[in-house]
Amino acid sequence: MSSLRNSGLQIQELQVEYKGGRLALGQMNLALPEHGIYTVIGPSGSGKSTLLRAIAGLLPGYEGELSFNGKSVHDKDTLIGLVPQNYGLLPWKTVRDNIRIAMKITNSAGTGKEEREAQITYWLTSMGIADLAARYPLSLSGGQQQRVAIARAFAIRPTIMLLDEPFSALDAITREALQQLFLDNWQAHPATTLFVTHDVEEAILLGQKIIMMAPAAQDAPIILDNTGVFGMKHTDKRDSNEYFEQAKAIRKVMQEKW
Repeated sequence: MSSLRNSGLQIQELQVEYKGGRLALGQMNLALPEHGIYTVIGPSGSGKSTLLRAIAGLLPGYEGELSFNGKSVHDKDTLIGLVPQNYGLLPWKTVRDNIRIAMKITNSAGTGKEEREAQITYWLTSMGIADLAARYPLSLSGGQQQRVAIARAFAIRPTIMLLDEPFSALDAITREALQQLFLDNWQAHPATTLFVTHDVEEAILLGQKIIMMAPAAQDAPIILDNTGVFGMKHTDKRDSNEYFEQAKAIRKVMQEKW
């Protein structure tokens, strides 16, 4: 049995270099509890996407250690769901087929066809895109493609969920609705989650902790506790004193460090 110290996602001295030796991400240490959700913010070039790609196994040349519950994060028993900035959808497959293929590959929701199809319908409906099931990705707007990618990530029931600015292409009203929907789905089907965003408000609304990446890759990130805001009813968060204090703290760090 893994000790409590080794439970969840453990990132130890993670470092990623570009060819030529320039740092893309330097000496990062982080402990994310199992079923926890942390948001990640930072300026362009601070290593946010690099962090997700290393965890997802897309950057095999990293230095350091990535583990989950005492095993390598890339162990066959750890299923990772990634929502990349470019959505990662197969353009020659319909929306339903994009989700169906991912579920077949990961053997999600059991092996029965009926159960799998029911789960696909459930997630498409949850994301408000059930009417797009037979469409192809290139016929969809950016926001619609993002919803498909998020539905697919939830549908495979990952151990670890990694999201890279998943709501960036959405208008403000749709974004707020999906933030609530995302949290509802995460609470019903909790996965250990890192959620990258460029939006300070979103980072406060969705994360138990907020990881502020430094502009210089060699500098350690600043981690802010956000459990006070996170534990509130979602509709009450924006009007709370805790929210405003957290926003002030973040903007102070941004002014001093960025």
